[in-house]
Amino acid sequence: MSAFERIRRLVDKWFPDRQLLIRSNDSVYQLRLGKYAQVALASFGAAAITWTVGVTGYSWYLDQRLTMREEQLFRSELSYNRLIARVTESQRRFGEITSQMEDTHRNLLSMAEKNLQLQARVQDYTSKLADSEKEKVRISSLRTSMDNQMNALQGQIDGITNRNLALRDELETVETVMSRVMRERDQALQRSKKLQGELSEARQRIADLHSIQQQAMQRVAQTADTTILELENVLEMTGLQPETFVLPPMKPQQPGVGGPFVAFEPEHPQDEEFVNTALALNDRMDHLANLHDRIKKTPIGEPAAKYYLSSAFGKRKDPINGRWAFHSGVDLAGPIKTPILATAPGKVVHAGWSGKYGKMVEVDHGNGIRTRYGHLYKVLVKKGDEVQYQDHIALMGSTGRSTGSHVHYEVLVNNKPVNPVKFIEAGRYVFKSEQDDTNNE
Repeated sequence: MSAFERIRRLVDKWFPDRQLLIRSNDSVYQLRLGKYAQVALASFGAAAITWTVGVTGYSWYLDQRLTMREEQLFRSELSYNRLIARVTESQRRFGEITSQMEDTHRNLLSMAEKNLQLQARVQDYTSKLADSEKEKVRISSLRTSMDNQMNALQGQIDGITNRNLALRDELETVETVMSRVMRERDQALQRSKKLQGELSEARQRIADLHSIQQQAMQRVAQTADTTILELENVLEMTGLQPETFVLPPMKPQQPGVGGPFVAFEPEHPQDEEFVNTALALNDRMDHLANLHDRIKKTPIGEPAAKYYLSSAFGKRKDPINGRWAFHSGVDLAGPIKTPILATAPGKVVHAGWSGKYGKMVEVDHGNGIRTRYGHLYKVLVKKGDEVQYQDHIALMGSTGRSTGSHVHYEVLVNNKPVNPVKFIEAGRYVFKSEQDDTNNE
């Protein structure tokens, strides 16, 4: 039995000829349904049910994808805000350490002033001690002279009793003065030894303070070096060279100053080391601030929350004429009217139609970096607007020389196109690192 006959028997079995009686008012109509008409109605019903189930499943799948992308966008924004918070916290810690250093410096100046006062008191006591020694020598000379006089007058003592009594009184007075001077000299020596001990303790405290300040600045320098290395790695991932791309900070204009040059000669070697460390730390913090400012203005964000890469950067076959050509950006495809986002803060320098780009937005981020967004459905900004990171600037479309809904995304450095994928991957690395740090905490 052939397959055709089997099918025909199944149709005869399941779809026999049927007659339907239709009553309308007092009339009765007879409607005949053949087996092929029944087969056609059953096929149409099965196709309608299959189409309904498919559309419902595909709608559910699109809703799930949209929810996942919204969660990813929220996590990206949260990671970026935490990166800004970490840099702000580093700046706050540096301010606290600088305030502590200023307090320590004021304490050092106060101790130095006390040291000068102690030295002046030591000199005063030394002067008094020298005067006491002179007085002692004078008294000794006087006593010797009196002894000589007494020996000379010993023969005349019987005749000059009154004078002898006067001389004895004077001798007792001199001995009393000498004893008092000797006691003052001993007290001065004791005070001098005590002041020498206090001076040694003050110098030791000053040395300890220098050591503590040095260690604090070294810890701050290590933290700054680690952060600088991470930021430079991010710039290198984009293909930019930190040593040539990051500009030195602008210094305010100095007021008129002058005078003869006198070389700085610190009193102690550790003073010079402390000054050199502080200057090096200041240079590091300036460099870190410059790098942080550059990272904030570098377009490392993603230009849309939902897209896929439909054409890469560089050599490709033209999608319209099929000839080999250079693609100066990347094509990121997605549903029409998908929101287009600014990948970094900047100023809009073009917003509108631009030849084969169709509707296009161009944003200047400073230091020679610009981004372009082409083939847009609608432009949401105007020339001269200041945009922030992840601001909505347009809607995805297919205007200009385009074959479908996508955004042509370009990154230009000094008017030279570079691969935008490197910038997007660098941004993902930054946000992933921030998320890992948050999880570790």
